[in-house]
Amino acid sequence: MKDVEEAFQSTSEIILGKKLVGLATYRDWLLENVRRAIKTKSEVSNNFVYVPAIVFFQAIKRNMVTLEESKELGKKKISMEELKDFTLKNASKKLKGVKYVTSDVKMGQNSNMQESSTYMHAQHCLDGVWYIYSKFDAYCFWPRETEYSFGCDYLFASKFCIKSYNSVKLTRCFEVSDSNNSSDCYFCHNIENCTNCMFCFDAKSLTYAIGNIEVGREKFMEIKNKIMSEVVAELEQNKRLDLNIYNFGCWKRK
Repeated sequence: MKDVEEAFQSTSEIILGKKLVGLATYRDWLLENVRRAIKTKSEVSNNFVYVPAIVFFQAIKRNMVTLEESKELGKKKISMEELKDFTLKNASKKLKGVKYVTSDVKMGQNSNMQESSTYMHAQHCLDGVWYIYSKFDAYCFWPRETEYSFGCDYLFASKFCIKSYNSVKLTRCFEVSDSNNSSDCYFCHNIENCTNCMFCFDAKSLTYAIGNIEVGREKFMEIKNKIMSEVVAELEQNKRLDLNIYNFGCWKRK
């Protein structure tokens, strides 16, 4: 998807200071903390169905069909003859020809949606679940009113984010979780109304801060540029970054 690749390159340049090329090569890294769609084959064809990785669908994923197939299969029914000895024990066997389900939901105006399940008024999105009023997103779970976001889980009303989670109204953020109304933040958790912050936790209304202390623009940019250079170098070489907001500060076995 050329449009999504270009969106990823632009977003990575804005956030990290350098374009990352080859979105697909970063897929595993982007999805490591995201509930990804389960790719399974339709029970009646070779078509693929993308099933949300939530408990509701676990037991019934073996009966999945595509949305288009379900429209025809929904016309099937059992006969009156089969109902004569219908019991709870034989119900599964009796319903074999009709017990198909679909996880697909497609509502509103959508365009250029690939390898995704359940979307509404979405454009140019790839490999994700529940894209709602979203555009130019990839590898996300339930982004709503987002754009130019990659590897995000439960991200609402945000734009230009990479690997951000459970947050609302973020702009240009990287590895941020459980936060709101913040911009240009990196490796932060539970922050609110913060701008240009790194490694901040449980904080409000900070600007140019590192480790919850405001250091001023000059010092902040100096440290940010150094760390982003390290981040980009590791990503380009390994297609992943071991450090993330969920393991930062954790003990690591050598």
